[in-house]
Order: sequence, then structure tokens, then C-alpha cells
Amino acid sequence: MITPLKKLYDFVGDALRTHDEEARHAQLSRPPGVLDSQVIWVMVLAAVILTLLDYYGGSGDWRTLELFVKPFTDDYARVLENIFVHPEYGRLARLAYWSGTTFIGYFVLPVLLIKLVLRQRLRDYGMPWPGSRAPFGIFLVLYLIMAPFVVGVAFTDSFQSTYPFYQQADRSLLEFFVWQCIYAAQFFALEFFYRGFLIHGLRHRFGVYSILISMIPYCMIHFGKPLPETLGSIIAGIALGAITYHYRSIWPAVAIHIAIAFSMDVFSLSAQGRLFALWPF
Repeated sequence: MITPLKKLYDFVGDALRTHDEEARHAQLSRPPGVLDSQVIWVMVLAAVILTLLDYYGGSGDWRTLELFVKPFTDDYARVLENIFVHPEYGRLARLAYWSGTTFIGYFVLPVLLIKLVLRQRLRDYGMPWPGSRAPFGIFLVLYLIMAPFVVGVAFTDSFQSTYPFYQQADRSLLEFFVWQCIYAAQFFALEFFYRGFLIHGLRHRFGVYSILISMIPYCMIHFGKPLPETLGSIIAGIALGAITYHYRSIWPAVAIHIAIAFSMDVFSLSAQGRLFALWPF
């Protein structure tokens, strides 16, 4: 465990020390007294998105859809209840609503700003695949650091009552697969927002400190979860931010997030003796 931690520490330190020149150059080239409109747009939209998702983006906020269904049917309440209060699949539908609103807020809205207002390329916000093989090694290091902690807490009651979020995920391989796709979609959107939109939208002005700026709201969305997980999000926010900043790509962070989340579900089901229920033999 010490070796992976040291490798991660060294990598983050190198990323923070060696990639700040572009921000200093951009600041020196900016005429005095001229506001940075990109920074204003990015930070204001980020605040709006975080507010909307807090009020309307939870799995229990599905009744917000009444605004969109009402024009098409007078029986809109029953239509939505048949989907989201279904005795067997209602929970999955509510989680799909949560993932969908997260995808719209964290990905679609920033993309609209980038393309229509800022007139910039998505590739400048962490979308390209990293050009070297190094991220695979970083992926393994982070996974080796996190996996023992996941295994260690997998046998606790609080962990097993929380994960998987979709507690019926072991009913069939199909439901498990559908749930993992729903889960992965919101992780992609989350990484794009915190590690792509915020970091790459602000790096020209704040340099490596954009990593710390993005880490703060990322930590705050973990409020209400177990304290170790929330404190861990500070470390994860800095580490994943440094990876994205260094390679100009969100994909290593997306892969790490999805792999850890998948492992948490598998370890929780295994600890409960429910994992083999997925297999028909």
C-alpha cells in the first residue's frame, strides 16, 4: 500500500509543480482592467447547475416531470406513478431519473455553454483520449489504493444497506447490467463537470489552483454520506483533478470512478451472499 500511495503523491506533486506556466502566461497577456468573461460564465453556470440539481435532481424529485407530461395527457399523475411507483421497477426508474438529470446538468448544459456561448471545442475540456499509456498505470495505482478500503467496509451494515443503490440489482443479470449503465452515465457526466468543465474552463486563469476550486463543490456533494467517504472525496478530488489536468483528459478519471463504483456493488453483494444469485446456474 505504501508504494502505490507514494507513486500517487509523487504524480500529483509533479503535476501541480510543472503545469502552471500557461496560466501565468495567460494572465500576463491579458490587458489590465479587462474582465475574464469565460471565468464568469463557467462559475455562474456551475452555481446554477449545482442549485438546480440539489432542488430537482434527486431520485425523489421525479414529480418535476409533471411539467413536461401534463401538456400531453390529463392523467399525467397516474402515468408517472405507474412508472416511478411501480412495485418492481419503480426504484430503478427513479434512479434513472437521477442519472438523467445529472447527465443533463453536468454534461448537456456545460456543452451548450461551451459550443454556443464560448464558441470553443469540447476537446479543450478534457474530452480527448489521453495520448500516452501512462494513465493506465495511474489507474492501477488508484484502484490498488481504493480496493482494500472497499473490501474492508463491505462487511459493515451501513455499507450493505447503501450499496448497491439499486438494491434489487441481484434479481437478474439484465437488471444488474441496466443499473450499471445508468450508474456509469452519471459518473461520466460528473467527471466532465468537475474535472472537465471546471478545471479546463478555469485553468487558463488559475492554473493548477483550478483543481482545488473544483475539489470544493465535489466534496460538498458528498455531505450526508459517511464521514470517511466525504473526507476521502477531498483526496480523490485532488488526485483525479491532477490526472485530468496533466493529461488534458477526463477518461482516466471516468474509468477509475466507474471501476470503483462497480467494485463497491460487487463486494457489497458478495458480502451479503447475493452475488451468485445473478447467475442462472
